[in-house]
Formats: sequence, C-alpha cells, structure tokens
Amino acid sequence: MCEPTTIAFIALAAFGAYSSAEAQNASDEYQADVARNNETTAQWQAEDAERRGNEAKAATRRKYAALEGTQRATLSARGLDISDGSANALLQDTSFFGEYDQNTVRANAAREAWGYKVQAGNFGNEAGFRQASADGRSPILSGAMAGASAYLGSGAGRGGGSTVAGSNSLLTDSTAVNPKWYGSNVRLGYNAGGYP
Repeated sequence: MCEPTTIAFIALAAFGAYSSAEAQNASDEYQADVARNNETTAQWQAEDAERRGNEAKAATRRKYAALEGTQRATLSARGLDISDGSANALLQDTSFFGEYDQNTVRANAAREAWGYKVQAGNFGNEAGFRQASADGRSPILSGAMAGASAYLGSGAGRGGGSTVAGSNSLLTDSTAVNPKWYGSNVRLGYNAGGYP
C-alpha cells in the first residue's frame, strides 16, 4: 500500500502534467486563431494591392492617352504630318512608354499581392500546425503518464514501498547495467566507446 505522501506526490505530478497540457492546448488554439486572423488580413491586403494596381494602371493609361492627345493636337496645329517622320516617332515613343509604365505598375502590384498571398499561406500553415498540435495533445494522457511515472519512480510499483525522498527511479536503477556492459565489451576487444 502506498504511503499518503507518495499518493499526494503521484496526484500532484498527474495534476501538474494535466494542467500543463491544458494550458499548452489553450495557447496553441489561441495562436491558431491569431494565425487564421492574420491569414484573412493578408488575403484582404493581397486583394487590395491588386485593386490598387488596376486603378493605378488605368490612371497611367489615361495620363499617357491625354499626353498623346495633346501632342497630336500640338503637332497638327504646327502643320506637321503626324503619320510620318519625327512627329510620328514622338507619338510612337509616347505610346511605348505609356505601355511600359502600365506594365511596370501592373507588375509592382502583382509582386505586392504575391507577397501578401505568401504571407497568407504561411499564416494558414501556422494555424494548421498549431491546431494539429493542440488536437494531438491529450491532457488526460499526459496526466496519466506523469502519475504512472511518479508511481513507478516512488518504488511503490515495484513493491518496494519506499518513500518519495528515498526512492530511485527506473533511470537511476538502470545505471547498474553499465559496468556489466563495459566489462563484456572489454573482454570482446572493444574499448569504452564501443569501437575496436
């Protein structure tokens, strides 16, 4: 029969492990919720970057269309033929750089959106990991294992009936194997490291 102090020690060890696992589960579930919220925010930011990119591209297109219109009117008012020569080259350059700037604006917005999408994916992965960690941890099993370990460590499980203060655990009892192992290896020609 176990002494009252041994029973108290076993109960405290089991309760401590149970409480610790419960607290870790609560922490992991909270962190999973935070990561899911961050994932949603990053998705919104990606959508916003794409929307702003489309708006900026349209504004750039309008700006260059207005510039080209002004150039056409100015060149025509001066009596230049805008279908040929340097006047046409000027309009072609304006058109080219207008397209170039629109593509730059679109590419920058796409890169910004991609960065937010990557963040959203990372937050989603973190949420999944945290939730799986919380789902895979059993406070009851943790408490039972700690109680069993305390029970066996107290000597009560081996019929020793020793008190907690004077008990040896399974790990400290296993050190008695080392001299026997070492002695057999030396006789077989192996050194203490187990290598010839």
